[in-house]
Amino acid sequence: MRMLLVLAMMGWGLVWPLSKMLLEFGSPAQIASLRYLLVFLCFVPLMWLWKISFKIPRVVLVPTLLTGALNALYSYLMYAGMPYGDSGNAGVITEVLSPIMAAFLWSVYKRESLARSAKIGLMLGLLAGAFLVDLFGNWRAMFSAFYIIYVLASLDWAALMISSRLATERINAIALNFYTSVMTFILLSPALFLDAKDSSGAFITSIWGQGAEFFLLIGVASVFCTVFATTIFYKALFVLGVVEGGIYALLAPVFALGFAFLMLGEVPRWHTIVGGVLAVGSIYIINVLGKKH
Repeated sequence: MRMLLVLAMMGWGLVWPLSKMLLEFGSPAQIASLRYLLVFLCFVPLMWLWKISFKIPRVVLVPTLLTGALNALYSYLMYAGMPYGDSGNAGVITEVLSPIMAAFLWSVYKRESLARSAKIGLMLGLLAGAFLVDLFGNWRAMFSAFYIIYVLASLDWAALMISSRLATERINAIALNFYTSVMTFILLSPALFLDAKDSSGAFITSIWGQGAEFFLLIGVASVFCTVFATTIFYKALFVLGVVEGGIYALLAPVFALGFAFLMLGEVPRWHTIVGGVLAVGSIYIINVLGKKH
């Protein structure tokens, strides 16, 4: 299971450079919509095989719908910010800031006072965020489209983590991912009927004219990086526990930087590395040390 979990985190890291490459074939909404069409089609046989109910309990209908809407927004932002900067940096910012934001938002939602370890972790997280947006090197850069988009994406994902936490109190995590994928596809699907990048007509009618590279990229991003990685992660949380499983999630931003360098030649910036390391430490303190105590 541990080796499978490492592979899953490789998938979460790999999706960032793949996403930037996919934008050569369509707009952010078009690529995100097509990706999640493939994702929810893949989840159907998995749910049937594992006998997971398709029923949504009425008590968690609102958080389930909210999770789907937040995922659609996140998916759009994920692709929309790619033209403004490096995919590896985007992956690190989003992967490491969202758990820190979620920890703070969850404490506000539950009206709970933060434990000492959580306070230390959040303070370290604030420092990490300052490095990630290059506040100390070029403070004006934090107002650039790239950083604004991915900080918003991190905040969106943090809210999604909370809504999905509430939904999974009564619905299977795989079922939640299925309905989240369905909603993401539905909300973004109108973009499929807009013109393709090569002006050959509607994007949906030009799909079959794309080359093998397009189908390989969208297939890997959908099946390996999303369906496989998400399924293995939730299975690992059940087998290994939340603490140990959560530690492996810290590998995702490392793989994002590595794959971006290998596939796109993106050289990680020093402030991204420093901020990423501090943020990983913050997440470890909040989610691991905090739960141990």
